[in-house]
Amino acid sequence: MSSKFKIINKKNIHKGFFEMNEVTLKYKKIDGSWTNNIKRELFGGAQVSAVLPYDPIKKEIVLIQQFRPGTISKNFNNFLYEIVAGIIDKGESAETTARRECIEETGCEIKNILPIQGYFPAPGSSESFYHLFLGEIEAFEGSRSMGLESENEDILVKCYNFSKVKQMLQNKEIVNGITLIALQWFFLNICKY
Repeated sequence: MSSKFKIINKKNIHKGFFEMNEVTLKYKKIDGSWTNNIKRELFGGAQVSAVLPYDPIKKEIVLIQQFRPGTISKNFNNFLYEIVAGIIDKGESAETTARRECIEETGCEIKNILPIQGYFPAPGSSESFYHLFLGEIEAFEGSRSMGLESENEDILVKCYNFSKVKQMLQNKEIVNGITLIALQWFFLNICKY
């Protein structure tokens, strides 16, 4: 089904670290008729690139933990287990961003990269689009503290063997959406045990 819609009005109602837009639109329904005007606030959305770093030789996955403000209203550890992700800079490709962010957030350089999937994480409320990759890296011992001071990042980085990560998934220790998608894809397509 091809999407047909008309934007009546779109205005910016907030511009900060992120943007919020108010959009008035209508769209053609399945039966061919048009909806009445609909007014929605849309998160301006970030164009994001994310990568699941893994070492196929040592059979380890790199996960990071960092504070996430969106968790403050829930009874969760505010430092979520995540994969590497960042906003795509203007003029930068999604793959270049994935490689850059992997170095910034883990200290690991990607040797080989494979696109997994692009998707809308919350199309009912956001214009964000995420590009997801699998990146082959060389795992390391212990843990690292990484992140850009200019962005107030404080990132704990560790390598976990495949079975430990699978156990973390089963124990529902991983609650970050993009990380869940990447790891489920990984265990369905790369590491089938």
